[in-house]
Amino acid sequence: MNTVWVWAQSNLWQAGFVSLLFLFVFIPFFLVRRRILVIMRQFEHWRELERNINELSKEEVRFYPHPTRYVLNSVLSSAKGTARAGAVPPALDYLAAEVESPILTLRSLSYLAVLIGLLGTVTMLALALQRMDSLSQFKADLIKNIYPINAFAIGLAVAIFLSYSWYRHKGDQLLLLASRVLGRLRADQLGGADPQLLAALEKVGERFKEWGDEIYERYQGRINDLLQEMRELGEAIRAVVGEALLHRQEEDQALVPLLRAQEAKIELLSQRLEQGYFELRPAPGEKMDEDLLEGGLPGKTRKESQARDGRSAKKSGFFRRYFG
Repeated sequence: MNTVWVWAQSNLWQAGFVSLLFLFVFIPFFLVRRRILVIMRQFEHWRELERNINELSKEEVRFYPHPTRYVLNSVLSSAKGTARAGAVPPALDYLAAEVESPILTLRSLSYLAVLIGLLGTVTMLALALQRMDSLSQFKADLIKNIYPINAFAIGLAVAIFLSYSWYRHKGDQLLLLASRVLGRLRADQLGGADPQLLAALEKVGERFKEWGDEIYERYQGRINDLLQEMRELGEAIRAVVGEALLHRQEEDQALVPLLRAQEAKIELLSQRLEQGYFELRPAPGEKMDEDLLEGGLPGKTRKESQARDGRSAKKSGFFRRYFG
């Protein structure tokens, strides 16, 4: 102890920076670590909850430490093994904040230790240079106590950062366990609702049911009458269509024999015309007397007679082509 006191009296600046490290890094580190250990000891509680979460009641929750007690109180409903609607995600967010907040403080303390070490190095170097009038007066003894402070601060920062990494891993494991345990709870959709609101909704539902029954009784008879009229109308339309088809078939049956008779008459007339044409036509090698033709056709010239014979021939061919 006397040696430390003598060193502090002879190295006031170094002792000052060591005091800063002790005040702003050591003490917060132990306080934060104590808080983290309290939370990490709740691993056993969550492992126990994983086995009997479905039998846990709200009266038993008060025996658990914080923040486990707060999470269970905010999640569990009045029935065992059920969670209030929408309460699990906010509870997990709260637990994550409680776990991560002190762990992130460790990381900040590691950064702070490095900064205090750098500040001590720069300050001691500035004081050493201030005592010299020229660089020729520079001696190694003037800076021999500068780098030990920086090395001590960096070593402390590394140790704190390793603690941060370890506790961060443990915190993630705790959050995963809590999420798995709360995920086994059944969702109580109405557990988080206001009882007065539920009563009002029940009354509204009963009123709607009464309105529905009244509307059904009032309009069911009219709907049945309308459906019956639609069925009768459909039957009438089908009857009209059937009768129209029947009349059309009867008309077709009466018209077909008439058309066939007309076709037979046209065919007979065509045959008669063709026979008369062959009787009037002269035999092969025989020449018809032109005077006879002209005499037999008074008032007609020879050319007109020939034109008439041509029309007769064409007419006979026309009847043969279309009616033969």
